[in-house]
Amino acid sequence: MSRKVPDKISNHAVENLGDVWTDFGTLISKFTKISRLNSKRAHLTLPQAWALQVISTRKGISPKEISTYSGTTLPSITDLLDGLSALDYIYRIRSNEDRRRVEISISENGKERLMKFQKMQQSMTEKLEKSLNIEDMSAFSKIITTMVKVLSTMEETDGE
Repeated sequence: MSRKVPDKISNHAVENLGDVWTDFGTLISKFTKISRLNSKRAHLTLPQAWALQVISTRKGISPKEISTYSGTTLPSITDLLDGLSALDYIYRIRSNEDRRRVEISISENGKERLMKFQKMQQSMTEKLEKSLNIEDMSAFSKIITTMVKVLSTMEETDGE
């Protein structure tokens, strides 16, 4: 027995809320798959592309800050940074203020790889945007904003 739940966005009836969540999971899966293909074409792994993105937006970020931001363990981030350093995509620099602190910066080679990946991701985004009208984009934006707020609150309360 399915119950119809009014869809607040477009006033359509949703037959099964489980299907909505299944579709959402499919969306995430397909987006990740295409992003992984784009990173491969840019000669990066998806975690490397993500790390370069974070490093490029924060001058002198520490490995611990990257770990905290990503929710990934510090040893895993260190391994990721070792690989990026070996490829000459990042620099590790000791802080002048605190010699124990290591600051990570992106190199020119890293910027080139990241730009290649970002151009492919931008192309994918533009194709998605062209398939949606303004109302759909507005609704999607509101939904994403709400979900991020709820998940952030859950994260702060240990998932409850």
